[in-house]
Amino acid sequence: MKNENAIKSHIPKSALARLMSNEEVSREELIELAKDENADVRLSVAQNPKTPKEILEIFSKDEDYHVRISVAENLSVPKEILEILAKDKIWLVRKFVARNPETPKEILELLVKDKDRYVRAFVAQNPNTPKEILEILANDKNLYVRASVAENLKTPKESLEFLAKDEDSNVRIIIAQNPNTPKEILEILSKDEDPSVRASATKALKI
Repeated sequence: MKNENAIKSHIPKSALARLMSNEEVSREELIELAKDENADVRLSVAQNPKTPKEILEIFSKDEDYHVRISVAENLSVPKEILEILAKDKIWLVRKFVARNPETPKEILELLVKDKDRYVRAFVAQNPNTPKEILEILANDKNLYVRASVAENLKTPKESLEFLAKDEDSNVRIIIAQNPNTPKEILEILSKDEDPSVRASATKALKI
């Protein structure tokens, strides 16, 4: 039943089977598959790193947000399409833009101001988020966002030091567990008022 719509677009079944099993599909076949009425087929095309830019641009406005998410996840998606998706009305789409390691700095700077905490948290978790953006997010009002900064292995020492004084003990625990937290910060945390923070810091100092 799932592939009935695909057959309507006159696509060879072999091309569809190869697409769905992540095998090699030609550019011409991807263009044909992109016209399919079945959202699952379009989703698979959107995920393919060889899908042409013009198709990804069309998919960035697809009525099915799952297709738009797949575009946002694609490591080959051009910057201008990520800019469109960074303003998507569905927060899940924006979240995957924030998560994409190829998302450029200027788009991450836009998402830092996103109203949804999970979008901001995924910016904080992105391994390629620049130091200056992590410093902004270290001051975020939301616990989950600050915890994400505390967990990021690229978080600068200044932000780790700042978050080591966070009012929430969960953030301080994560700082103690971050393998890049300097010894001097761990020594401070080993004397924390919270026993779980002290235990995490003491354990890290012994490693």
